Amino acid sequence: MIAGVLDLSEANCRRLYRRAVRRVGEPQARFEPASEQQEELVTSFITAARDGDLAGLEKRLAADATWWSDGGGKVTTARWPIEGGADIARFLAGGGPKFARGLDLVPVEVNGAPGPASWAGDTLVGLSVIEVRAGLVPGVRGVVNREKPTFARRQLTRP
Repeated sequence: MIAGVLDLSEANCRRLYRRAVRRVGEPQARFEPASEQQEELVTSFITAARDGDLAGLEKRLAADATWWSDGGGKVTTARWPIEGGADIARFLAGGGPKFARGLDLVPVEVNGAPGPASWAGDTLVGLSVIEVRAGLVPGVRGVVNREKPTFARRQLTRP
């Protein structure tokens, strides 16, 4: 009946329903963390990823965290989202130091959220957004194809 009213397939309506139930059930922070606390968490997370500090990453990631990365088919990265804080920590501890070699990771604000801008000299080569909730990182979205963050490149200046 709902599928007919919305002019969608039944399978699509079931999928939308499952997504809505999951979204409503997600814990939401009632208050935003103080900017100093958020900045400290993000800075320590970036440092742990850059240094390959597995224990430091696990301590900062939520158990149900998700990692999304976009290499645009030109940069090797995770092809699918990585689910789970422990898996993300292992992924970053294994690849973070290699990726960060020769780069300056500078904390910036992207669409109102914190994250690192990755610079190779004066060239922006990557940009990530780190979600912060309840003192942990529940999600990270990154673009590591240097051709993609063109708008951000125009907005950010090299410190």
